[in-house]
Amino acid sequence: MASTEETKEVDDRSPFREWSERTLGQFEYLTYTALVVVLLMLGFLWPRMFITIPTGSQGVMYRYFAGGTVTERVWGEGLHVIPPWDHLTVYEVRLQQKTLKFDVLSDEGLNLQVAISVKFRPDSDMLGHLHRDIGPDYFARIIEPDIQAHVRRAFGDRPAYKIYSSANDLMAELRRISSLARDELGDGEEEKPYVQIQEIELVDLDLPEVVLAAIAERYRQEQLTLEYRHRLEREEAEAQRKRTEASGIRDYNTIIGELSPDVLRWRDLEATSELAKANNSKVLVLGGGAGSGSSLLFNVGGDSLPAAAPAAAESAASKSTAATSTASKSTATNSTASNSTAATSASTTSSAAR
Repeated sequence: MASTEETKEVDDRSPFREWSERTLGQFEYLTYTALVVVLLMLGFLWPRMFITIPTGSQGVMYRYFAGGTVTERVWGEGLHVIPPWDHLTVYEVRLQQKTLKFDVLSDEGLNLQVAISVKFRPDSDMLGHLHRDIGPDYFARIIEPDIQAHVRRAFGDRPAYKIYSSANDLMAELRRISSLARDELGDGEEEKPYVQIQEIELVDLDLPEVVLAAIAERYRQEQLTLEYRHRLEREEAEAQRKRTEASGIRDYNTIIGELSPDVLRWRDLEATSELAKANNSKVLVLGGGAGSGSSLLFNVGGDSLPAAAPAAAESAASKSTAATSTASKSTATNSTASNSTAATSASTTSSAAR
């Protein structure tokens, strides 16, 4: 009896337990399913709702239910939360640089390869119009074609051999590119450029080999011309120097021929006196012509005859003809007593010279 009652109680409780367990299982399933769906939706909507604009950039809003692109306002740096059906496009407004490489034709039709560096930045006030009229790929759509057309015009007006000689004018013309502004303006709207072109620089230029050879040959010929011109100037200067030297020699000979005998004798005595003052050994024989008054001075290099030199100088000045004949014949015995010292010195010096 007891076992039958327990079995009956178990059968009465089983439907409730089964229902509760089934309900709990369904609740857990729904909970986990909802959590997974929320996570999936959050992962899908997060990048569309939470937009981060980095440094040096600004955003343009496109409102799906509110008129499209917003042109009156731009969104700055930082985190922005927007509805998932709207879209925020980020534009970099810092100074940017890109290099373009393409071919151009010169005035003669030669193919030249150039590399142009372009520095630009979009105008912050015109980002909305830029996004609506052109789009994020504005560089490839408007800047690159305009730059290439402008560079081709600049190179097409010049021969290839004049590009290097007119480099400054060429760079000035490259910088005169027109601003990339809106074509259609409303009433009262001020014209502003979409993009500000800061600088255009010629980075590289490849000329054909025939043009390079012609430029090198022309430069070589110019250097040869300068060399020949320098030679002519040098020879003319040398000829002028020789003419001046010849004129000086001619004037000197003319002046010397006009001097009086007294002046010449005075210069002769000065030169003889300077030579006699030297300490080295020497024999000086001056004069000898008819009427010559040149002196005869001796200095054998020693301090043993300090008083003999003045005496000899006075004797030679007063009797130069007798001293010359005495020195040439080498005789000292027949001289007078006043010339004995000079004769002795002359004989000694002549022996030393031999």
